[in-house]
Amino acid sequence: MKIPSNKIVDVIRYFRDELKNSYETNELETMMAHCFEKFININRSELTLRQNETLTESELLKFNFAIKDLKLQKPIQYILGTADFYGMKFIVNKNVLIPRPETEELVDLIIKEYQISRVEFHDQEIDIIDIGGGSGCIAIALKKNIRAANVTCLDISEQALEVATQNAKLNYVEINFLPDNILQPAFDFRLTTYDFIVSNPPYVCISEKHGMQKNVLDYEPHLALFVEDNNPLKFYTAITDFAIGHLKPRGKLYFEINQAHGEEVKLLMEQKGFKNVVLKKDFNNKNRILRGNI
Repeated sequence: MKIPSNKIVDVIRYFRDELKNSYETNELETMMAHCFEKFININRSELTLRQNETLTESELLKFNFAIKDLKLQKPIQYILGTADFYGMKFIVNKNVLIPRPETEELVDLIIKEYQISRVEFHDQEIDIIDIGGGSGCIAIALKKNIRAANVTCLDISEQALEVATQNAKLNYVEINFLPDNILQPAFDFRLTTYDFIVSNPPYVCISEKHGMQKNVLDYEPHLALFVEDNNPLKFYTAITDFAIGHLKPRGKLYFEINQAHGEEVKLLMEQKGFKNVVLKKDFNNKNRILRGNI
C-alpha cells in the first residue's frame, strides 16, 4: 500500500495511520516533521498552512521509503542521514553510532572544566585526543568550543573516520584523524602527550543484547557497541594505561561508561594512580561519566 495522493494532507494522514501502532504520538509527529523539513524544506509550523499543496513523484517516493523503514524500526537519523549533537548537524550512517544526549553531557563537562581552569593554560594551545571517535561528534564539538585545542580523533574503523572527516568539513573545524587500534597501537605515540584524553568506547556486554531495542541492535555498528562479557573493561584498562604515559602534568582523563561498571572503572582508575576520580550521573540518573586527573 502506498500514499493515496500527492497532497500533503494525504501524506500526513498516511504517515500517522501507518505508524501509529509503532510509535508514541509525540515521537511520531516529530519524525514526520523532520521528514517534511528534510525532503521538501517545509518546517513544522508551515505544515498546517500548506496541506493542500502537492508533492512531486520523487518527493512522494522519499516518504514511502521513510515510512517503510520506520516500520522496520530503522532510526530516523539513518533515514535522514543526519543527527543533531551539541547544537550541530552530523552526518550519520551504518558505520557510526547515532550521537546520544548523554554524550553531550560528557562534552559539556569537558568544555566547562576547561573554561574554569583555562587560566592554568595561559591561553596557550592545548592537546586533546578522542579515542574511538566514531562520527567525530565529541572531537568536533570540543574543537568547535575550545578554539585553543589541537584535537586528534582515533578510531579503528576507516569507514567511521570517513564519516568523521565529512563532519569536520560540515562544521568547519580541523581535526587530526588517526586510524588505529588503541588495544594494539601502530602509531608511535612516544613523543605525544595530551592535556585531555576522552573516550566513549564500546561498553555494552554481549549478554546485554537481549534487552536492547531493535532500532539499535539491527542498525547501529556492533563494532562500536559491544565488548566481551569476560573482559568488559578491556578498553578502559587499555585507555587508562595509555593515559598514564601520555597525559601532561595535571592532565585529565574522561570516560563515558556502562552504568553497570561505573564503580569498577572508578576503582581501576584509582588503582592506576589517578586522583580526584569523580563518577557522575547523567540526566537519567545513571552512572555515565568518569573523570580523573594524573
